Amino acid sequence: MDPFEDERGEFTGAYISMEFGPGGRITQLWASDPTRAEEGEDFQFILPPVRFGEESGEDYLPGTILIGVRSNQDDPWAVSRNVRAEMLDDDDDDDDILTANAKFRYEFPFLEELDVLGEFTEIAATATSPIPQVEWKITIRNQGKKAVEIGELGFPLAFNNFYDGFGWSDDELTRLWNSRCYVHKSITGGSSWIFAQRMTGLPPGLLVFPGIGPGWEYFSHVRASLTTPFQWEGIPVVYVHSLATIEREGIDSWNNGHSSRVLESGEEMVVSMRMVPCESDKADGVAETLSALGRPAVRAFPGMVAPIDLGLAVEVAGDPPKKFELSRPAEMDFETDENLSFAYIQPKDAGPLDIKFRDKEDRPCTLHACFIRPIRELIEKRAEYIVGRQAVTDRSSPIYGAILLSQIFRDEVVNTPEEFAESSGVESGLADALFLAEKNAIYPDRAQIAVLEACAEEFIPRWIQNPASGAVASSLNVPTGSGVAFGRPLTYPHVANFHHALYRIASSYGELSQKPRVYLMRAARTWEALFAFGWRSYVRTVGLLGFNEIHDLIEDLAREGLTAEAAKLEELAMGKAAELMRLKSPFAGESALDTSGMAEVFQAALLTRNDEAMERIARCAFAARALSPSWWWAGSDKRSWDGADSSPLNAFQDRGEVCLGQTTIPNSLIFFQQLDRDYLVVPEAVMRLAFSGMMGPWALVRAEDGAASMSYCPDGSSRHAGFNPFTGSSGLGFFHYLRGVGAYVLPNRGADSFVFGGRFMADESGFQVEPCDGVGRKVIVRQLGLEAHLSFGCIKRLKAAPDMRSVEIDIENPSDKPAAARLTLKGLWGVALELDGLTIESKNGRHEARVTLPPRRTVTLKGRIVR
Repeated sequence: MDPFEDERGEFTGAYISMEFGPGGRITQLWASDPTRAEEGEDFQFILPPVRFGEESGEDYLPGTILIGVRSNQDDPWAVSRNVRAEMLDDDDDDDDILTANAKFRYEFPFLEELDVLGEFTEIAATATSPIPQVEWKITIRNQGKKAVEIGELGFPLAFNNFYDGFGWSDDELTRLWNSRCYVHKSITGGSSWIFAQRMTGLPPGLLVFPGIGPGWEYFSHVRASLTTPFQWEGIPVVYVHSLATIEREGIDSWNNGHSSRVLESGEEMVVSMRMVPCESDKADGVAETLSALGRPAVRAFPGMVAPIDLGLAVEVAGDPPKKFELSRPAEMDFETDENLSFAYIQPKDAGPLDIKFRDKEDRPCTLHACFIRPIRELIEKRAEYIVGRQAVTDRSSPIYGAILLSQIFRDEVVNTPEEFAESSGVESGLADALFLAEKNAIYPDRAQIAVLEACAEEFIPRWIQNPASGAVASSLNVPTGSGVAFGRPLTYPHVANFHHALYRIASSYGELSQKPRVYLMRAARTWEALFAFGWRSYVRTVGLLGFNEIHDLIEDLAREGLTAEAAKLEELAMGKAAELMRLKSPFAGESALDTSGMAEVFQAALLTRNDEAMERIARCAFAARALSPSWWWAGSDKRSWDGADSSPLNAFQDRGEVCLGQTTIPNSLIFFQQLDRDYLVVPEAVMRLAFSGMMGPWALVRAEDGAASMSYCPDGSSRHAGFNPFTGSSGLGFFHYLRGVGAYVLPNRGADSFVFGGRFMADESGFQVEPCDGVGRKVIVRQLGLEAHLSFGCIKRLKAAPDMRSVEIDIENPSDKPAAARLTLKGLWGVALELDGLTIESKNGRHEARVTLPPRRTVTLKGRIVR
């Protein structure tokens, strides 16, 4: 009998307490917030009992050790895990075990040559390490007569990320959000960490990182945990050595490489893992904690994905390296001192780039960056791919005018009846149609507009939207030639926002068959139909991706004099906002692990001026992402296949991670909406999460031809590892980028400012902003209250005097026709602005001017305050 079954071992530290079960595994782990130890609540981080196939989550609780060994290179790897453990007393005579709160001798079937000891100790806080740490130290001794090669040394971390079993009531969803966590990963060698973040974003979180030993070179999830019917992310495993893992599992090499360790007879090795409670909300608690403990703490600006025309900056505090090494040539400016190492990196060519350094223990650390082509190039390339590869231009086709889902690895469209019978066939194509329409509202192209015309006048009224009622079909019955399933609300924003984008094209460039008001009314009618037909088979009390754009439509309706229509939509939208605000946790989408409704829920709080809800919703939204210094994780929303029908039929084979999916960009925009609340200091962690989330998905666009993957899975154990071959709903994310992006200059506690989407220069003569966001419609200088908004054209440069009484703006017309544009300036210091000879009176703090832009030209507008 396992002696551990007779008595339960316990460990009690300053902020972390544990209970142990069979095999020395941790069955309960409670952590408290060190900043509020007395009044703060404890949180339980360990996965409850879950069975999947012949395995159980209890087999992979923290405290589990996976070891794979062989005696000769030609032998197969023998793999085992601790099935039993003997708990040792403090007065045990074994001199190799230090006095500790809990210590074990582990038993591994088939690995009798290894003697494995484990001890849990609290490392007390000191002046140089001010946070108590719990250390789990593992000593492995080869007590056999022959050398053995350890090719696998892994540690499963089954934390409480199990989201299944909750209902859709507000009480059930609140219970879910309060009791579960996300598991964020950073696998970068010696600077690795795992952060178990509560879904509410409230403290405490649990930060786990390597102690003694070479760090973590690889991760995967327990493969069987990815093939369950449950809603969860599976169980992650971090690896000190992983050569046997990839050979045994048939996995391609991962980013950091794979190693093994030979233990001679009588030799031993020691590795350890450390745990501390940690907060990560407005401040980057992970980086701050690591830095306080003397570990490498990484910050990147704007994130780990950056255009080659801007480059990125990387800082390492806590344990600043003396140098960085790059995996390929790039320009690098590097500075270092005892507190911080800084590098600005800018390669000439796009593609992944590893940033390598060694920590003070000489352990290799690898950060994973990805550089992309300038955003404007990617926008143009993506549009070209859609028109050239995904659009149905054959007039004899029954789906003439459609834009189809694409399988980019085979460079072919997916138009099977089976795909159209699900919502994925319709919504994936409409997502790219929506992106293409918004792109042409910014960069018009006659040939592309002709494709949009066919979609609007042929495909949508024939298959998607009933011209009589405005109801929108979410799937197609190809044999009967009809659209069906009008009760799915998720499809309605695609169509409404598509019509609205065509209104903007018709208003500025033209080349469409209908007058602008026609498209505006089509959009309004689609939103009305959503409320009439779109909620029949769906939970009403959740947010809807794309719904936020209804408010821009309401403004355009009012501007066009359609006040009755604007008032009707305003009443519907505000009613929905009020309904959401009556709930505590209206966060779920099609499943619990779905952040697609977050943006609308935050907008509802903003519209109803509910400050408490805004704080809570933003905290929940950004808890679903992390600042891992790897391009696929940095700022990406948590997402996995949920079993719903919104993804292409063959896109996902299991619950492997779905990084940089279509919700990442729209939820990043929550941060920019927060800026209207006049923060004295911008919350830096949230800002970097938003910056990273805005840029990251562009790494999914293939630079050479504009093909776009819907997501990236970094987990080699998943059957859809790597770039997803389908375009999916990626167009939704890119549409929101085009609608919401701007060049932002934000305040910093130091002398410099944070800049996103542009270049910023300031001296005694004033300041200058050059947008590089690929769109050029918006410039925000937050600390000065200056804003510039343009209805058409691209702002290339904005220069303002220090007293905010004169301004100079370069505006490009990217089209081949003269265009009228509306320029709105906020924050100038005066009530009357003279702009190119015309005097413009301020209205509610805004100066609004109509300007004419010659084709393919950049004009300079000069203005000064005259009163």
